[in-house]
Amino acid sequence: MNRRLIALSGLTLAASTVFCVPRADAANDAMVELLNVLKEQGTITPEAYEQLKGAAQADDEQNTAGQSEIKQAAETLPKVDTKEKLEISTPDGAFKWRLGGRIHTDAALYNNDTGSGDPTTLTSGADIRRARLALEATLYRSWQLKLEYDFAGFSEVDEGLRDAYLRYLHTAGWPLGITVGQFKEYLGLESITSSNDISFVERALPSRTFNDIAGGSDGRRIGAGLNTYGNDLWTASAGVFGRNAAGDTGADEDEPDASDPITFVGRLTLSPVHTENRAVHFGFAGSWLNPDDNDTVRFRQRPEARIGADRLVDTGGLDAADVNRYGVEAAGVYGPFSLQGEYLRADLNPDVAGDPDLGFDGWYVMGSWLLTGESRGYVFEEARFKNPKPKGIVGKGGIGAWELLARYSSLDLSDESVDGGEEDNFTFGVNWYPTPNFKFMANYVRVLDIEGGDFDGAEPDAFLVRAQAYW
Repeated sequence: MNRRLIALSGLTLAASTVFCVPRADAANDAMVELLNVLKEQGTITPEAYEQLKGAAQADDEQNTAGQSEIKQAAETLPKVDTKEKLEISTPDGAFKWRLGGRIHTDAALYNNDTGSGDPTTLTSGADIRRARLALEATLYRSWQLKLEYDFAGFSEVDEGLRDAYLRYLHTAGWPLGITVGQFKEYLGLESITSSNDISFVERALPSRTFNDIAGGSDGRRIGAGLNTYGNDLWTASAGVFGRNAAGDTGADEDEPDASDPITFVGRLTLSPVHTENRAVHFGFAGSWLNPDDNDTVRFRQRPEARIGADRLVDTGGLDAADVNRYGVEAAGVYGPFSLQGEYLRADLNPDVAGDPDLGFDGWYVMGSWLLTGESRGYVFEEARFKNPKPKGIVGKGGIGAWELLARYSSLDLSDESVDGGEEDNFTFGVNWYPTPNFKFMANYVRVLDIEGGDFDGAEPDAFLVRAQAYW
């Protein structure tokens, strides 16, 4: 074989190496090594060796520069996170945009009852309880905004604008959040917990009762608030609020127009333990509310059911100069077991001199057991609980998370001459979390007794189910 044929074979081999080796720099290194061998064997001249080596090195530098440019371009592209959410952010995390939402589809089956008062008229049915879209953003790391709209609802208070606020987070040194807009008052553990994360289909009897006393608000009002936390132990929140942004009418035609009340609210919590599967929580909240020109407040509640449900206890409209509200809360998580309870009270100072002071209160205690071993989550900075995350995902070989729950609740809306009634409920529940974004709930609610009020002696019951998706 002559030298020209050997050289041609060598160059052919080098070319094939260039195309077969996946990395360009590795291919060029192999080319240079081959040229060294051919030069040593005298197959190619020194001049040809220098020319081919220079071409290989130039190609290597060009590839390296191209890869660097591609890497730099990739580092400036937005990051898109679609795992359990839809979030777009800059590589450094200084800017984030997130599109969230929830769909809660409910159905209720009732068994009415008659005591010594009026018969209950609970109406079975199904409806979309919530259908919300939310836009959240973080700008320049410290600035946040949220805009959430509900396309479903039972009233002007339930549908329409939900959260709409701006927030500044001061993180240098002592953490401090300043929020302005419409958001939830800092009153009560279950009230502050998202509807995505509550353990039962509806909140306990006293939870919403003491938030909806001035034209209805679902706990949301326009205002300004401060929140902070420290020592990995405590949180503190305080705010001043006005009316809900839903409008000037209440939830029903028979309730007074929503005035523009002034409300001061504060909440302090302690959590000495909050790990992945354990938590201890204590809290206290207080509020002073002035009903403004309307001077009318109202306390009432449905039997821990919403669709087609009567309000079985109801004080009617009450003249009030101001209302003081209080709440005490405690909860604990130990592995798959959890226990939670609250006591809420409202003291009403009359608007008419000589009328007696009035006081109404309620409480509940609930427990849960996650059969599949997960734990309820706890968000320390917000002092609230969240859904457990299933260990096994349905569709990926798992069975999801399964939870058994029980709750006893009581609400007393009778005092002095006001006969709003006293109600005691027991609720049993089963929750299934097939994935972190889906939740199915079934509740049996039994009204144990109603004393006083329009439905005195009635003991209806209800079976409730919910299919829930959230992201």
